[in-house]
Amino acid sequence: MNEFLQNLTPLEMVGILFAVAFIAHIVLGIVLKQIISHTNKTKNKWDDHLIKAVSAPLKVLIWFGWVYFSIYAFKGQIEAFNQVVEYIDIAPIFIITWGVIRIVSGMENYMLERDTSVDGDSVRLITRLLKILIIISIALGIAQFLGFSISGLLTLGGVGGIVVGFAAKDMLSNIFGGLMIQMDKPFSTGDWIRSSEFEGVVEKIGWRMTRIRTFSKNPVYIPNSIFASIPIETPSRMTNRRIKEVIGIRYDDIKQLPVIVNEVETLLQENKDLDHSQTLRVSFDYFNVSSLDFTIYAFTNTTSKGEYVKIKQEILLGIAEIIAKHKAEIAYPTQTLHIQK
Repeated sequence: MNEFLQNLTPLEMVGILFAVAFIAHIVLGIVLKQIISHTNKTKNKWDDHLIKAVSAPLKVLIWFGWVYFSIYAFKGQIEAFNQVVEYIDIAPIFIITWGVIRIVSGMENYMLERDTSVDGDSVRLITRLLKILIIISIALGIAQFLGFSISGLLTLGGVGGIVVGFAAKDMLSNIFGGLMIQMDKPFSTGDWIRSSEFEGVVEKIGWRMTRIRTFSKNPVYIPNSIFASIPIETPSRMTNRRIKEVIGIRYDDIKQLPVIVNEVETLLQENKDLDHSQTLRVSFDYFNVSSLDFTIYAFTNTTSKGEYVKIKQEILLGIAEIIAKHKAEIAYPTQTLHIQK
């Protein structure tokens, strides 16, 4: 076999290598087709994205092998090939890097397709950062292979990073603020958020700023660094809506007050729209200036604003009926004037 190969001319060697590469390409295509037909039958779609990601790089690797060995066949006969041989060894690194980046992209598509509740902006941000880290790592490795001093590059990059950090401090703080939002998830796209300075629905979480749409339909653009320094409330993630009302009756109706409070409590306990696993309380609280105040405190099952308003209306009208049934009245501000003889 060795004598046969040694007797071949470079062109004959290239032809044989081409035939081998062509056959390997066909065989790989058939194998991948069989694997894809098998993975299509499974419920898990991750393997589909994985096979799709590695198929093209594997085929390119086969043809790179043909080019690589063909160049070696002419080594020593063509001067240009002698120079190419010195650097062709790093070509597989580019192909493998391309394959890894395709796998990361496939992972991103899989996560977005598998669960629609996943925040797309968060997934894209993480995968982009991962791709950047992979490319930087490979670039540093290639620089080392080509004879560049990595320590010098890292030192230069560190000094440059400090300079850029001072020059773009606000921009970097906004970028890291956006990264923290994606990792901690205090809110996501579509959430209703509010603070002492703004309130609205999150439309987009960007690298530098977040866009929310206020209830007056105006867009507000907020730098991401602000979210690290102010408290944020996310009402869209509430589990219940609270009913808390203070109702006052006249001082003349103090004898009816215990019965009214008991019946109001019964009214709430019998209401199916209230969450009875949460706190439910009706109690006389305060001797006010012109009224005897009692408080109702409960939580609805729903978080919908429209349904909540209807439930609260029904409860308040029911309380008004109870007060009227006992011939009492809801108090309003009054004054009593005593005239001394």
